[in-house]
Amino acid sequence: MRQLDKLRQVIQNNSRFLWLGTLIFIGSALLGYLNAETIASMAQELMKELEKIAEKIQKNGSVFYTFWVIFQNNVVASLTMLGLGVFFGIYPTLALVANGVLLGFLLKMFALKGVNPLSILIVGILPHGVIEIFAVVLAAAFGIKYGTLVFRLLGNLGNTDRRRGILDDFKDSLKELPFTVGAIVVLLFIAAMIESTITPVLIQIFIGELGQL
Repeated sequence: MRQLDKLRQVIQNNSRFLWLGTLIFIGSALLGYLNAETIASMAQELMKELEKIAEKIQKNGSVFYTFWVIFQNNVVASLTMLGLGVFFGIYPTLALVANGVLLGFLLKMFALKGVNPLSILIVGILPHGVIEIFAVVLAAAFGIKYGTLVFRLLGNLGNTDRRRGILDDFKDSLKELPFTVGAIVVLLFIAAMIESTITPVLIQIFIGELGQL
């Protein structure tokens, strides 16, 4: 319970950036879905990395390997967003846009092939995606927050009082960092477990073999 209380506190302290990250992701997903034909070439470039991961998983085939590839990829991607966010929050913002656009594009492709995108969303994405997307957005939110603080700091170098206040905000945020990183890793671990074991079964039961589409 103490860990959940800490997580709630982190969410509360960073709610503005979490909402911003969520809106960026959802907005990008809608953009990807509604403009799939226009952004097809860009989305296909983004899909190349996913295809490489899928090929690795198909070659091995074991549940544990599937879990490990998903978990490792998501942890690296999330922590990269968090760390590189210090450069004015540009990287995590672009990463959220790319992930959102790709999700929307994929849902549209399923729709064009006669599969209800809502079914894909509910059965194939949400079981693990609720946890995974939250963890990714949390990482991006911290990255954007650090980038915003750096931007504010550079803009107030000549104002001692404001600079001191910004540095205090930075220190407070850094105190949350170890717990937040740990929470992100744990959440991604749980999400990868679900994605590699439960999600494929749900897809098979409720939707069928997607590889035939």
